[in-house]
Amino acid sequence: MIEVMPAQDKAQSQNNDQATQIEALYIDGQKLYAENDYEQGFDLINKGFKKAQELKDESLIAYGYLYKGAYYQKKSEPSLGVIVLQKALSIFTSLNNQKAITQSYFNLGDCYASLSQFDKAFESFFKALAFEESIQNAKGIGDNLSRIGELYLLTADYKKARANFNQAMEIYIDLKSERDIMFTLTNLGACYQKEGSSSDDNTLILKAIETFKIGLEKARNLGIRRSESVFLGNIGSSYRRLGNYQESLEYLFMALPIKIEQNRYTSAAHTCNDISETYISMNKLAKAKEYALKAISFANGYSIHQERYAYYILSDIESKLGNYKSAMVSLKKYQKLEDSIFSIEKIKSINELAIAYETEKKNLTIQAQESDIALLDSKNKLKSQWMIFGGLGLLSFFSIFVLYRSKKTTQKEKLLQEQFSQNLLVSQEDERVRIARELHDSVGQQLTLIKKKSQNLNQDEITKLTNATLEEVRSISRGLYPALLNQLGLTESIEQLINDYDEESELFFSMDIDNIDAYFTDNTSLNYYRLIQECLTNIVKHAKAKSVTVNIKKEGTQIVSLISDNGKGFDVNDSKKKNSLGLKTIFERIKIMNGNLSIDSRLNNGTSFLFSIPIKNE
Repeated sequence: MIEVMPAQDKAQSQNNDQATQIEALYIDGQKLYAENDYEQGFDLINKGFKKAQELKDESLIAYGYLYKGAYYQKKSEPSLGVIVLQKALSIFTSLNNQKAITQSYFNLGDCYASLSQFDKAFESFFKALAFEESIQNAKGIGDNLSRIGELYLLTADYKKARANFNQAMEIYIDLKSERDIMFTLTNLGACYQKEGSSSDDNTLILKAIETFKIGLEKARNLGIRRSESVFLGNIGSSYRRLGNYQESLEYLFMALPIKIEQNRYTSAAHTCNDISETYISMNKLAKAKEYALKAISFANGYSIHQERYAYYILSDIESKLGNYKSAMVSLKKYQKLEDSIFSIEKIKSINELAIAYETEKKNLTIQAQESDIALLDSKNKLKSQWMIFGGLGLLSFFSIFVLYRSKKTTQKEKLLQEQFSQNLLVSQEDERVRIARELHDSVGQQLTLIKKKSQNLNQDEITKLTNATLEEVRSISRGLYPALLNQLGLTESIEQLINDYDEESELFFSMDIDNIDAYFTDNTSLNYYRLIQECLTNIVKHAKAKSVTVNIKKEGTQIVSLISDNGKGFDVNDSKKKNSLGLKTIFERIKIMNGNLSIDSRLNNGTSFLFSIPIKNE
């Protein structure tokens, strides 16, 4: 759902030549997006965005973030999409631009869905749908119903999915929107197919094939090769469920080359999984294994869902071939990926969101009536208020003067406290380095000598004890100061830190990290490393999460970092949590580097740390 800036929003920006140039760049960039030329489109959007920042036009800056978010969403970088879309949403909210707020929520929903954060995706689409319904925008209502249906489809609630798709279909038929009808046929067919498979109801599978074939004809008439390949693949997988294996392979092998030709690796992995399952049904296990491995290759780095399922299929194949050790390895990989993408708690929060949305809709009329009553009441009170304000004005002047002096004193005390905290952190790091060096150079060398003497005297028990103690000293030393920073650099050190947590805990870690070595000095490198370390330590100790995502990107003159988990979350307004030692230390480290930090966390809904650190221009 990509749009150019509406005319009424343009009027909010500064009316001068430079603003007009920026708007033109945004419009041209969006046109290139619509033609699937995202790279050139993004270049124009980014050029306009930089000009908007120079102009300091909040509305144009927000639209720049919105359009950049659309790029990241389409280029399979949803974590970056979330970062820039949250910035857009924040600015649009301050400007009270409801239409742009709705667009931001819609795009955020797509990004969260790509990250398998389904609860946040539902919340975003429900908020967008509420506004579209309030202004009776049929196309917007249909698009949000379709997206909500897709989320229900992913979470296996087929009845709710079908209900949303049918509502969207009615709207698209009224609008005579052939493309939207075709896309909705894809989703409706998938509903019939999945529900039929889960309930062993072949009538639903036949209904799916019928729906897909209608969609295939529309796709070919419209000349949309992408959709043609999707319908071919879905018809093939449906025939397999009916036991028509030759027909299944015929359609699947028509779909696969189109998907590969278009570099759609997630979809290609899906088709390879379908081909593998068909070969399993035909007891052609060597061919089945070949296509399961192809599915893993295509899915790696593109789709955790398809990669996970490919490992499940591969485990089944290896078991049937008698390769039980290989089967167990594949099954463990499947289970690890499965745990990382979903949990029962999230299903509960999805249903709660749906109920909340329906309740909110019912209350809209009541709220509107109450608003009218309040408006009349406020007019009657206005005259009385002016008289009261006049009397209070003089008193307020003296009060403000006293408060101003008190505030200045408080600010000075706060600055001194912050400076003390920051100096304390610096002193702690200096002391850690000193102790680490002494442990390594003095205690470590002495233990090494003892170990060699005990080896010479064949004292095996003392040798083992000394060796264990030496390793413990080295571990303590590494904890006090990460020597890898000097050996590998900041970027590799952070990657190694994440890998260490990955090996030592049950958490599933995913990361996407730019090379940031050139943007930090030795001191700031250590501080930034500690910042990441403390965030991850807090998650491991307290979050009770199953998966953690770490994204570190250079964006303009900032290093932007997003660390999120799917754990129990916490109330960010809880004063005890705010003043905990872990969070206080994180805040102080951010201040030392003149950065900004925002924390998004809700109970049973995960936590996200988003912080940006300014860097010097290259």
